[in-house]
Amino acid sequence: MNETTTGGRRLLGWFPTLDRDERHELYERIRLGAVGGVDFYIMMFLAATLASLGLLQGSTAVVIGAMLVAPLMGPLVGAGLALEQGNLPLLRRAFRVALEGILVGLAVSVLFGLANHGYEPTMEIEARGRPDLLDLFVALASGMVAAYAQGRPNVSGTLAGVAIAAALLPPLAVVGIALTAGHTDIAANASVLLITNLVAIVIGAALVFRLLGVRARGNIDSAMPAWARRTFAGLILIAVILAAPLLLKGMEKNRAGQVRPISFPVSSEVRDAVKQYVVSKTNLRLLTMGREGIEPGAKIIVLLTATGPIVGDFRGELRQLIHEVRTHSPLDILEDGDDPWVRIFILEEARIQEAG
Repeated sequence: MNETTTGGRRLLGWFPTLDRDERHELYERIRLGAVGGVDFYIMMFLAATLASLGLLQGSTAVVIGAMLVAPLMGPLVGAGLALEQGNLPLLRRAFRVALEGILVGLAVSVLFGLANHGYEPTMEIEARGRPDLLDLFVALASGMVAAYAQGRPNVSGTLAGVAIAAALLPPLAVVGIALTAGHTDIAANASVLLITNLVAIVIGAALVFRLLGVRARGNIDSAMPAWARRTFAGLILIAVILAAPLLLKGMEKNRAGQVRPISFPVSSEVRDAVKQYVVSKTNLRLLTMGREGIEPGAKIIVLLTATGPIVGDFRGELRQLIHEVRTHSPLDILEDGDDPWVRIFILEEARIQEAG
């Protein structure tokens, strides 16, 4: 045993290592979780269904349930083990199964998005559209805990908590749902979060397996083969590249002084209907619109600019149009003509006038 390896083992002497039999049992456990099969795809389909329903309903409990049953953690931890073992067949199988699982989840979420076209993004969906650098460290820690729990069966009960912390499925479902509704910004941010989680979990798992004594060909002194080192370095490079936009998003949140957005997006159907109406009025221009909350029927705020005199009852027409498109919102106009569900503001001659 060389001096470097001996020093490293002394430095981490407090960290438990696996003997030959334990490493063999670890390999068998993880290999079975990374092979895919009918059960894997059925569970992936059901988990994606739960995640999509929970996201559309804004139900945190349902989303957590989807995290618990999602089987994606298995092949990702398997990929981390394969890198440390220098096991190319296992790595290929783990990546293939993970990719197939992602495609299943994406297809399910797209179908639910199409079936609920025109939905208004809930807080659960919005949350996956605002990742920051902390999410990278959460995923890294989740991969490390998952690997340790697999290597130490006496703490395997923590895997449920790891599944919740890793949160692999919700951002995947958000990508499909948001794309079908035209919320490309939410879909793009959720994609960054998903890739961040996938890469960081594999890196974290590989690091812990090394500390547990897993080496190529089961020899404690064997280094990772060249292809494994290149793959591991590539994953770290991806993580570093992802860290830049995540850091910028975190800095933007800090500058804003809040994580919660000032307003939430309206459904694509409401947005398109209002745009078409405004285009038909030559002296009006739409500046922005949004919802005050995430609950169904939350108040909609519309901000317009006027370049000339406003003719006709455009306020009533616009309110009625929004209510007709937004079929689930209550039509509750007060006796004095005020509408508690739609507020329209006009920016005219450098003054904001509330119209209704």
